[in-house]
Parts: sequence; C-alpha cells; structure tokens
Amino acid sequence: MRKMQAMGRDFLLEKGVTTPDADVGQILNVSKRSPFYQLKTLFLFTKSDFKTVIVPQSIFAATAALSKTQLTTAGPEGPDATKGWGVVSRVPLMLAWLWLNLLVEDIANQRLEGAIIEDAVNKPWRPLPSRRLTPEQARDWLIVSIMAAVGLSALFGGYSASITLMVLIWMYNDLEGSSSGIWIRNALNAGGLMCFSWGALATLSGGELLPRGFAWILVTGAVIMTTVHAQDLPDIEGDMARGRLTMPLTYGETAARASLAAMVMFWSVTCPLFWDASLWGWAASTGIGSTMSVLALQKRGQRWDEVVWKLWCLWITVLYMLPAMEK
Repeated sequence: MRKMQAMGRDFLLEKGVTTPDADVGQILNVSKRSPFYQLKTLFLFTKSDFKTVIVPQSIFAATAALSKTQLTTAGPEGPDATKGWGVVSRVPLMLAWLWLNLLVEDIANQRLEGAIIEDAVNKPWRPLPSRRLTPEQARDWLIVSIMAAVGLSALFGGYSASITLMVLIWMYNDLEGSSSGIWIRNALNAGGLMCFSWGALATLSGGELLPRGFAWILVTGAVIMTTVHAQDLPDIEGDMARGRLTMPLTYGETAARASLAAMVMFWSVTCPLFWDASLWGWAASTGIGSTMSVLALQKRGQRWDEVVWKLWCLWITVLYMLPAMEK
C-alpha cells in the first residue's frame, strides 16, 4: 500500500500538484476559525455526496413510507402513523440522521493519505487537499461526528443501522477494504448504502423494518453492488494515482462498460417487476437505464463518463421511487 501511495505522490508531482503534507505550515489552526468557517468545512466533506446519498435516500425513505405495502411496524395502524403529516413531521430527523452518518463516512475516508492523493487530482476543493484543516484535525471532527450520529440514532431511531454503518466504514477505510479487491469494495459500498436506506426509513417511520422492507433494501443493495462501478469511469486518472484496482483498471474499460450496461438493463426490468409497477414506473426505469447503457457503450472520455455517473444517480433515484408507483 505504501508503494502505491508513493507512486501516487510521484504522479502528482509530475502534474505539478502538491499534497497537504508538502506545506503543513500553511494550514491555520481550525480552532481559531469562525463557526461559519468550520460549518463550511464540514459541508465540504459531504458536498459531493448530496446527489449520491442525501437526495436518493430521502426519496427512498419517503416513497417506502408512503407505499401501499406496509414496510415497517409503524404502519397506518401503528403508534406513529407513517402516512401524510406523520411522515412530514419526521423529515428533519431523517435528514439530520442521513447527514451526520454521511459526515462520519466522508471524514473517515477523506482523512486517509491515499484519499488525499486522489482528491488532489479529482476534488482539490475538499477540506484536506485545499488545506482547510490537517488530517489530525479531521480525526478530531470524526470523533465528534461519531458521537453525534450514534447519539441521535439512539434517541430518534436508526440506531442498529448507524452502528452497522460504523462497522462497514471501519472495514472500508481502516482495514483498507477499499483496496482489497473490486467485489469486496463493491460489497462494502452496497452495504453502506443499504444502511443509509435502513436508517432513513426507520427514522422517518419511527418503527422497525418488516421482512418486505428488508427484502426491498436487499434488492437495492444488489443493484448497487453490480452497477456502482459507474462511478469508477470518470475517476480513472485519480484511481491510477492512488493505485486502486477498480473494474476499468483491472478488467479494462470495455469489460467494465459492457457489464454496467448489461446489469443496468437487468435491474431496470427486475425492480418494476418486484413492485408490480405502473406504466410510468416501467417507462422511467427502462428509459433512463437504456440511455445510460447506450452512452456507457458508445461514448468515452471523462465528460461523457460524468454524464453516465449522473444518469446512474438519477436511475437509482427512480428505482427508489418505485414503491410509490405500484398499480
């Protein structure tokens, strides 16, 4: 791993990019900054994941809670009805749960040396490559955010999901699961997003998930595990700098694109079948899935790969909305 990181630093030096440890003296003590500065720093940790976590998982929880099929113990006849205003009243709690747990995940990932090297290429505005704070200060924020996330979960719901997520974050980052192989990495990514779905729905409903709810989350986890390598296409250069073995770098771009297109089309049909979706559900799922598959196969280059990744985010969001599109 150290050899890969050293190769990554050499790659960055060739491009004229410096890493945070190149001039630590330029970083001011974050404790002397204003509260607004610190809040902005925390926001920057999570900025790029609003479209991949906060928005899709909020939609997942809302549509699941309002579906005709009861997915949690807090159904229409339960002590805390999940219909109508019962859902609306708990939206702030759900958003707080999502953001705090996302903050834990992002700080845990972005504070590591390999992540800083990658972000210096792909996302230089993030707090560590932009020198808003040091890795040690990020560690302190991580401790605070873990206590806040677990505390909120214990009080308002989603505790089991939060604890499970913490374990997966530890496996992904500290045990270097992200570098243990493509399928282990994808499984951990899928498991993490399943925990976000689980916690968001539990927090929004105020109840525990029923078997049908867990089954839907398992389906979405399988979708993510087999298609999430869409995010690797626009990050090939940064992954090469970090030494991460992604599907495009291991099996080649052609194989990665072909497998992405095939699995996207498979799930575009399977998920509407799971929910016996209306015509609108079928049209949205297969329409966006087909467009993404064609672009992945026919167009190459970072600009088009970014489009494919954004379409993947939209496609996942549509799949999350299928419970609201039952016949």
